[in-house]
Amino acid sequence: MKKLLALLLAVALLFLTACNNSSASSTTGMGTSNSVTSEKPNELELKDTIINNKTEDFIALPSRIIYTESAASYVYYYSKADGKAYVYCFDPLCEHNDGYCLANPGNLEALISGVNTAMFINNRFYFTTLNGKIVSFSFDGTDMKIEYDGDYEINANPWSPNPIAYDKYIYIPLRADEKGNPHALRFNTETGEMEDLTEKTGNYILPIFFYNGEIYGRDVNMLWAKSDIDVNHCEAIEEIPFSSYSFGSCFFGIANDDNWNEIGIEIYDMKTGETKILTNEMLGIEHAPSIVGVDEDYIYFYQQEQIEVGKYLNKDQLKTKYKWNNGSLYRVNHDGTGLVCIYEEDEFEITGYEIVISGDQILIKGQNIRVHDNQVEMWDKGLLVGTIGADGKIDSLDPVEVIE
Repeated sequence: MKKLLALLLAVALLFLTACNNSSASSTTGMGTSNSVTSEKPNELELKDTIINNKTEDFIALPSRIIYTESAASYVYYYSKADGKAYVYCFDPLCEHNDGYCLANPGNLEALISGVNTAMFINNRFYFTTLNGKIVSFSFDGTDMKIEYDGDYEINANPWSPNPIAYDKYIYIPLRADEKGNPHALRFNTETGEMEDLTEKTGNYILPIFFYNGEIYGRDVNMLWAKSDIDVNHCEAIEEIPFSSYSFGSCFFGIANDDNWNEIGIEIYDMKTGETKILTNEMLGIEHAPSIVGVDEDYIYFYQQEQIEVGKYLNKDQLKTKYKWNNGSLYRVNHDGTGLVCIYEEDEFEITGYEIVISGDQILIKGQNIRVHDNQVEMWDKGLLVGTIGADGKIDSLDPVEVIE
């Protein structure tokens, strides 16, 4: 489900461009690394640190956080400077309704096929298309450039939808050459050079994440493998319990028993190769956890629980409304101790899959919901912000003010 929602987020953020610019070369999209906080040091200076380009709800940049609101069908950004949200458009005369606007770019989908997620490298967005193009633009949608054009046939779609960035490079899996064999491509964003690493070395890997200057991913048989950055040497490895949530050398995911029942949190340390299970019993919770973030000290999660909100009438039929958690957000130390409920509200439901912490502010998606007089009522729905107190707790989560 999380992978699906991440994909939907990526699709919602596709085709960003400067307002009222309808050229096909201006079609863009974006994606970024998952982290509970957006103030991150240079990842390449961090030894024993997992680097991946997975995200759930937010694209965290140094000064702003980009997100979508499904109800409004717009792309917004949250400004760290003033704590308000703005439509992601920088043209004061734009009405955001022609389909070529940064904030509402739907019409651009018809202009170029196969646009997928992109990367933020050296203060520019880069995106790839399935049919072999790389386009970049500045953070505000200006200075659009076609960085590379593979000159493939229209609708050939030779490139995989899973590029990944590392340092100045974008790694792109070529689905198959003329003989049906996959290739590992690498684009240098500084020089504009495209390399076919498989042609050079005879090796192939589909990159999933990076760790200590090595690529971890899948080989031609889709089995786990690792290689050096230049793919000069590849070797088979044991399966990695990959998760979109990581910090330092550790992946944080959901632990399952032999019958695939969710029994707690699984922590896999790339540095030691050890796996640790924090069972629900150890954590002191009744229901399976759903992780929304990890930082240096804590794992943040809520409990997955179907809760009956009440009965309501729909076309003269009495139906039952449910929510999928009890509205409580928890944090726990990496060793499973010190569980604290940092926010709870009976009528609240967490709807997001990721949090962002910036200073003492926490951002999360959610809504308040109840049944009153046989009708479902929802309010304060969307992006919410709260202040983390000295005790680690959040007194309230309030809607972010949106400036249209």
